[in-house]
Amino acid sequence: MSNPPDGVEVVNPRVRRGPFRAAVFDFDGTMSLIREGWAGIMADLGLELLRGQGLPGDRNDLEDQMLRLSGKPSIFQMRRLAEVIQERGGTPGDPEDYLAEFLRRLFAIADVRKEQLASGTVSPDVWAVAGTRAVLDNLRRRGVALYLASGTDLVHVRRESELLKLTDYFGRHVYGPVNDTPDFSKRDVIAMILREHGIPGEQLLGFGDGYSETVEVKRVGGVAVGLATAEAGVPGLNRMKRDILIELGADVVIPDYAEQDRLVAWLFGER
Repeated sequence: MSNPPDGVEVVNPRVRRGPFRAAVFDFDGTMSLIREGWAGIMADLGLELLRGQGLPGDRNDLEDQMLRLSGKPSIFQMRRLAEVIQERGGTPGDPEDYLAEFLRRLFAIADVRKEQLASGTVSPDVWAVAGTRAVLDNLRRRGVALYLASGTDLVHVRRESELLKLTDYFGRHVYGPVNDTPDFSKRDVIAMILREHGIPGEQLLGFGDGYSETVEVKRVGGVAVGLATAEAGVPGLNRMKRDILIELGADVVIPDYAEQDRLVAWLFGER
């Protein structure tokens, strides 16, 4: 096997290298940084709920648990917070109430970023993972069908992808839960992709920073590229995300798409 580009950590030395017919991308943390910090907001909420009942809690542990459910509708994380409270001897509240409070806190931050994008105050590149449009252009030139599947509510994914100038890459192939329903499943989306193109799972390439897309892409035999993205404008990778992605079975881990040209060539077995 030839050496991968700098900044690319090959976790699976036997990873299959192309060709690929379709690629599925997660949204938050994989392409968009508009909701950057969401796991920390959840962890802070959980810590407050625990301390409100005199229960012990560790912020890093809570953030780790929230990240492990990344890619699923946010109600799953809220249910996990309720379980943590119960496990530690407390009385959990309604996860739907937790969700409403989490979204209130998240939107207080994300809405400012969206207003900046909508007004043109900041460039879409500020709140997009470095190299996002370049990697999408590269894959599209190769004839790879592009899909976007997010655990974030569909109406927000569509709006935020428009603000980041990403909508044209995916067309109608944008998927997510409606009204945060827990019924949405990336497994179903991936099954639809394979069925629609009549391809085996090994011809599917997945990009994501969390549980669902990594596990589900690997389950069908595809190649999973994990995005251990840090904060906007901060070089390097998020060590917590990296460790989780490796545990989940990611074949390759990258901090962003800055080396996308060489990365894609390597994934397709061209170098």
